[in-house]
Amino acid sequence: MTRRVVLAFPGGHGSSAALELLAGQGEVVAFAADFGAGDADLCALRRQATAGGAVETVVADVREDFANSYCLLALQANALMLDRHPLVEALARPLLASQLVATARDRNASAVAHGGGETLSSMIAALAPDLEIVELGVRGEQELSTSRTLWGRAATSGYRWTEDAVVNLGMPDEVVVTFEQGVPVAVDGETVSVAEAVQRLGHRAGAHGIGRFDLADRYDAPGAAVLIAAHQELESVTLDRDLARFKRGVDRRWAELVHDGLWFSPLREPLDAFVRRAQERVSGEVRLVLHAGSATVADLPGRRLRPVGRRHRRTTGQTPLGNTQHPSTQAS
Repeated sequence: MTRRVVLAFPGGHGSSAALELLAGQGEVVAFAADFGAGDADLCALRRQATAGGAVETVVADVREDFANSYCLLALQANALMLDRHPLVEALARPLLASQLVATARDRNASAVAHGGGETLSSMIAALAPDLEIVELGVRGEQELSTSRTLWGRAATSGYRWTEDAVVNLGMPDEVVVTFEQGVPVAVDGETVSVAEAVQRLGHRAGAHGIGRFDLADRYDAPGAAVLIAAHQELESVTLDRDLARFKRGVDRRWAELVHDGLWFSPLREPLDAFVRRAQERVSGEVRLVLHAGSATVADLPGRRLRPVGRRHRRTTGQTPLGNTQHPSTQAS
C-alpha cells in the first residue's frame, strides 16, 4: 500500500523542497491554513504544490474559527508575554495541529510532516498518537504559516502593518470599542465580528505605530494590542477588586501555558472556564485615542467608559477578512 503523508505546506522554497523529497517516497497531500493575514496568493500556492508533486492540495479557511475560538480567548485572558506583547505563533499552532490531524484522518494518511519544530510535534502526538510525525527543517518567509495571522505577524522582512509612530504625529485618531460580556461587538457604533474588530482596529492603530514589538523577534500586532488595551481598561472598572486581582494571576498563567505549547494541557480548559465566567459583567464602551505609538483612554469627563445597550449599527460588510479570496471548494 502506498504511503500517504499530509505535509504542512505554507509556501516558500523550503516547503517546496520538502514536498519534492516526500513525493518521491509516496503520496503527499499538501495542506495550508489561512489564519487571516490577508495577503496570501492561494492560486499560486496551489500551483506550487501541484508542481512539487502533491496529489492533492487542501487550503483550510480557519479565519473565523481562529478569531472566535483562539483570539477571543487570548483577548479575554489579556494574554501578553512579559505583560507586553501578544501571542502570535503560539496562539495559531494548536489550531494548525488540529487541522493537520483532521486532514490526515479524512485523507487516510498515516503520517504528518511539518517544519514547525518540537512544539507542533508534541501537539500532533497529543491529538493522534498513532500518526507518524516527520519533522522538517523548513526555514524562511512563508505565505501561510503560524507566524502570519489575523492576530499578528512576524516582521522578519520589515514591518508591514505598522507605521513609524512619528508618521501621523499630531493627527490622533479617536475610536470607541464596545464590548458585551468581554466580546468586542462594535467599533464606533458599527457592529463587527471578532475578526472584523481585530482587522479594523489594526488598520487604524497601525497607522500610529501601535502594536510594533521589537524584542528577540520583531512582530506587528496592532489589532491585538489595541483590543487588549481596551479590554483591560474595561475590566478595571467592571470587575470586583478581588476578582480582578485573582484574574490577573490566571491571565498570566494562561499566557504562559499557551506560549509554552501546552494548549492541550488539562489545566487550560478550567482556566478558560474561569475567564469566561469573569466576563459576565465586562460590558461597556471604551473610548481610546490612538496616537504616537500608544492607545490611551480619552480624557473626556463622563465619556471615558459607559454601560452599553444595543445602540451599535449593523455592519456594512466592509473589509471583513482581508483580501484573500477562498473558492467554494477547499481542495484541488
